[in-house]
Order: sequence, then C-alpha cells, then structure tokens
Amino acid sequence: MALTKFNRFAYLAKTEVERQQVEIFNAATRGGIVLRGGGTNQGDYNDEIYYAKISGVVRRRNAASSGTVVAKDITQLTATSVKVASAAGPFNIDPGLWSWIQRAPSEAGAMIGQQMAVGSLQDKVTAAIKSYCAATLVQTAVVYDYSATGTLGLNQLVVAAGKFGDRAGDIICWVMHSKVYHDILGAAVTNSNNLFSFGDVNVVQDGFGRPMIITDATDLVYTDGGTRYRTLGLTAGAIMCEENNDYIENVETANGDENIKRTFQAEWSFNLGLKGYQWDKTNGGASPADAALATGTNWDKIATDNKDLAGVLIKSQ
Repeated sequence: MALTKFNRFAYLAKTEVERQQVEIFNAATRGGIVLRGGGTNQGDYNDEIYYAKISGVVRRRNAASSGTVVAKDITQLTATSVKVASAAGPFNIDPGLWSWIQRAPSEAGAMIGQQMAVGSLQDKVTAAIKSYCAATLVQTAVVYDYSATGTLGLNQLVVAAGKFGDRAGDIICWVMHSKVYHDILGAAVTNSNNLFSFGDVNVVQDGFGRPMIITDATDLVYTDGGTRYRTLGLTAGAIMCEENNDYIENVETANGDENIKRTFQAEWSFNLGLKGYQWDKTNGGASPADAALATGTNWDKIATDNKDLAGVLIKSQ
C-alpha cells in the first residue's frame, strides 16, 4: 500500500503542478513558446504536411492580348518534430528512513513530484532555447549582430524586429538572459508587470507590450572575444513542446544490504518542433541528446520566406 500511495502522490504532484504552470506560461508568453500536453506522437518523429507558399500567386494580365502563361506548381512541405526523451531519478527513498523519522512515504512522493514538475518545465524551455538558437544562427538574414557595439537597449529590440520588415509586428515576445534584461532596464525602459515566475524562468513585459522571458539558460551565453549574449525574438507558435502522455514511474525495493533499499525512477518524452524548420532525420537522428539539438545543421529550413520562420536572434555584449 505504501508503494501505491507513493507512486500516486508523485504522479499527481508532477502532472497537476506542471499542468497549471504550463497554462500560465503559455498565456504569459502569448504563445511564443507553446507547451502542451495530450500528444500521441508515435515513433521517433512527427511529420506534418502543409502547402508551400506560392510565389506570385496573383499576376497582372493583359486584357487586350493573348499568349501562353507558365503554370506554377503546387508543392508541399514537411514540418518534422523530434521526440526528446527525459527522465528523473533514481532517487533513494529507503523505507527505514521514513519509518525512523515517522513520516509517510506519500510525503516523499509529493515532494519529488513537485520538483519534477519544476524541472520538467525548465527542461522543456532549455531544450526549446537550445534548438531555436542552433537553427536561427544558421539563417544570417534573421540575425542581428550587435556584439561588437555594446549592450542592448530598447532601440536594438526595434532594429532586430525590423529583420521581419513589414511583418515586424509578428515578433510577439523576447527571450533573454537576466544580464541583458537589466541592461535594458538601465537604458530607462520602464517595466513593472511581472506576468509569470516558476523556478528560474520569469516573464515580464517590455515597453511595447511584448513579454520578455527572462532565464539564464546556458545557450543564451557564448564566448567570442569576451562574454556575449543571445536574445531571441519569437513569433506566435515559434517553438512547440508537446508532452506524449507516456509518463512511467517505478518504485523498486531490494534486499541484500544492511538496510532495505528502495528507489524511485520516472521517464517521459515530449516532441520538439520549430516553426519554419524540420528536424533532419538523417543528420540529427532519433532520441537526440542536447548536443544534437544544439547543432544547426540538424534543423533544416523549409519556409520559403524568412518572415515565416520562428523569429529573429540578437547578439550583444
């Protein structure tokens, strides 16, 4: 009975806490990074087929003339997300310890479940940022390099959004390191709207109403003649992380030691996809490690127009 209670508490704590925070996160970031559940992605990848944009779909005609017109082909694109495997534990939960301190095993389950919920959300955001940076850095047309000039201010955010030209308004949120955020504050950008905070991920708002997701994710920092930073400008649905409803947990009890040993372990997966890109099945492979997600050539551009990509990237001091 104790094992069943522990499993139940661990599972409920993880799923309930994570579900609540995901809903708040998605709303606060206006859907730049979409975290969602309910996925039933089978196998290593998920392919979504859609029609490519037709260049020059409307043309001018001469009503007073005749002649042959070259037909345009209708083509399809494949957006491929990749399944990323995650796990927690094993954790030691020796029964003798809980009996010794007169605490119920369910208490450990609730504690571990809540910490897994925090860790799982942070893991998805970290993987999302890692993949976005890798894919976008290859597309130099949507990269604004300010790293040789100085730190970021509001003006640089405007210039970076301008990489999308007449669709600059499609940039709906920013993802930045806390150092960059404080640089912007130092440049007299007034902000007092705290929208979301969970673990080490915080969301506030800039002067134009765009949320700023503040996280010290490792991929937002790099070295190039000194410490440099990456800031991401995302469009709606730029990054998708979808849970696959494959959460499994196990409690194992073993004899043969001075004290009875008991461990808890869990595993699950989520699919990760980027707007305007597809995961390269040949180069990137299945069940990718972080190094594969962080390799730009593993994310192939499929959008015909740069304005249909996931967004822009800024390099700064």
